[in-house]
Amino acid sequence: MYEQLEPYGSDFNDLQKTLVNPAAGARIDAIRTALDATAQQISETQGASEIDRNNLAKLYRGFLAASRIVARLQEKQALAPG
Repeated sequence: MYEQLEPYGSDFNDLQKTLVNPAAGARIDAIRTALDATAQQISETQGASEIDRNNLAKLYRGFLAASRIVARLQEKQALAPG
């Protein structure tokens, strides 16, 4: 389920470093794409029980939120002086 995120593990571990790297724009876009794709994959997963479905819904919303947070941080970094 999380295979699309695996290539970006080190970027997540030090997201601030990735964000301040002027050459990382494409990398950050790829991270957001992987977060969105993971959310989509989760939304297509069928839970066996109501608890499973509720947990999958939470994961789905969490990955979408993570993508929006990364986008917002990227925007803030682009507007930062220096």
